[in-house]
Parts: sequence; structure tokens; C-alpha cells
Amino acid sequence: MGVITHTPAEQTLIDLLDGAEDWRAAAREAVVKFGLPTKRAEAWKWSDLRRATQGIEAAGVAGYRLDGSAIGPQITLGAGEEMMLDLTATAGVGIAALEIHVPAGQTARLIERHDLAAGAFVTARLEITLGEAATLERVVISEIDADAVGALRTRVVVAKHAKYRQSAVSFGSKLSRHETHVSHAGEGAEVDLGAVYLLAEGRHADFTSTVTHTGAGGVTRQLVKGAVAAHAQGVFQGKFKVEQAAQQTDAKMTHRALMLSDKAEIDAKPELEIYADDVQCAHGNALGAIDETALFYMRQRGLSEAKARAMLIESFLTEPLMLIESETLRERVTGLLRVRLGEMA
Repeated sequence: MGVITHTPAEQTLIDLLDGAEDWRAAAREAVVKFGLPTKRAEAWKWSDLRRATQGIEAAGVAGYRLDGSAIGPQITLGAGEEMMLDLTATAGVGIAALEIHVPAGQTARLIERHDLAAGAFVTARLEITLGEAATLERVVISEIDADAVGALRTRVVVAKHAKYRQSAVSFGSKLSRHETHVSHAGEGAEVDLGAVYLLAEGRHADFTSTVTHTGAGGVTRQLVKGAVAAHAQGVFQGKFKVEQAAQQTDAKMTHRALMLSDKAEIDAKPELEIYADDVQCAHGNALGAIDETALFYMRQRGLSEAKARAMLIESFLTEPLMLIESETLRERVTGLLRVRLGEMA
């Protein structure tokens, strides 16, 4: 392989990571050797990060904030605690990282919001660890500027008898990649991954996830739904890996999406990699358009076409949001969907 000529965004990221340790050092080395991921990389074949960051040159400011204030690199959530976490960024290249721990037996809720300004390129990494029999509900609301780029990666370690519930909503951006990688210990542990993407013209959202079952008796449920307008692109890549020791694993993955135009693009790749022989694992993927019959009957009731379409799309998308335990929070997130649908009408 020849010497790479780094783009300004790549060189800025390399400079920001100079002298870094842990995952940052590995990330820097990868960018130095290969540059940012392009469609030539199998895991990024529908999300060209190098191309999306063209035109971004200087360093910006990015970070996780708690109740509007900067925080340290690690947080421990106490019993019954609810944390409001913001990932913010100004224009330019930024890096953010945070570790969150929920101790054994504790229950907590994390409400996470992404607010990246126009011209921002952020690479962020969130590490979440659940102790034995701990429970964490994580609700992610990603409202990124249409001209921002986010490469957002979360790694979750779920201990025995722990429960992790994640509900994510993304409205896309120039390129938004939401990665979730779960290490699932089994033995009574449960993981629920719900996600919704609603993409207006020109926006891109990529939900990529891997759940690795390492112990017996684990349960995973994943439901992702999306709706994509003309000249927008939705990506779903989901993988369940069941190791040989993970007998009696029960795992189901489902992705369903609406193409709101024949010029919309949706790319999906659900995968199962199973090395155990006593499991119940399944995956499903379905793409389609709005039900024209239902649309006709709603219009017969006096609704405008735009209103009827918005109601049908909202009804289709909200199923993954049923994971959100708080009715107030669930209504708030549904309200955001409703507003965006109104803007797309």
C-alpha cells in the first residue's frame, strides 16, 4: 500500500490524538496508516466517512456535558439516578470520550442528547459497564445539524442477570454513524435495542451494532425502524454472535423501513454468527412503501394527504419507542418525530 495523503480533517484528527493512550492511540494509528474509513472497508461500505469530512479542516471543541457542565472521564450512577448527558460540538474536528458504570444491583436511567453544530466532525466513544443484576435504561436523542458528521461508538458490557435497554432516535445529518457493541454475559442477562431513524432529503444515518453472547441463557431483542425521504440514505447493519458456551441463547433481530420516495436509499445487512447448537435465534428485514389503501381511507375521512402520510409514518415508527419506560419521556420523543414529520410534509 502506498503512502496516504491525508485530508485536512484526517491530519487534524492525527494531531489531536498525538501522545494519546488506550483506544485513542489505536485510532490514531489506523488513521495514519489507512485514513478515515471509506466504502472500500466492508464495515463502512455504505458510509464513506472520509468523503463526508471533506471541507472540515480546523480543530473544534467537543465533549460530554452533565447538566450543562463539563465532566470527568468516568461517572458512576447510583441507585435510581437519572442522568441528563449531552454530547456537544462546535464546528471543526473534535473528540469525546466517557466511561459510565452502574454498580451491581443498581437501577439507573441515562438520557443522552447529541447536539453537533454545522461543520462539526466528532468521533466519540462511550463505555458503559453494568455490574451483576444492574439495570440501565438509555434513551438517545440525536439531533445533529444537517451539515455535521458524527462517528459515535458505544461499547456496553452486560454482566450476569443485568438488564440493558436502549432506545435511540436519529434524524441523520451529512453522515451520522451510531455504533453499539454489546458483550452479553448471559445467565439471566437481557438486552433490548430499539432504534428509529427518520431522514429528510440529503440526510444519512447508519445504525451498526454487534451483540456477542458469551454465556448461556441470555436474551436479546433488537427492533429498528426507519423512514427515508428522497435523496436520503438509511443504513442498518446488525450482527448477533453466539459463542459456543452461549447455549440456550434467545435472540431476535428485526429491521423494517419505509421508502418515502423511489429516490430514497436504504441498505440493510442483518447477520447471525452462531457457534452453539441449542439456541433460538432469528433475524428479519423488510422494506416497503406507505400503504396506499390506508392512505386512501384516511383521506376519505377528511385528512389532507400530507397529514395522512405523517400519521401513517408516525404510527409505523413508534413501536421501538415502547421500550421507553417513562410515559412523559416517550411522549417527548414521539413529539420530536411529529415535528420532523411536519417539516418534511
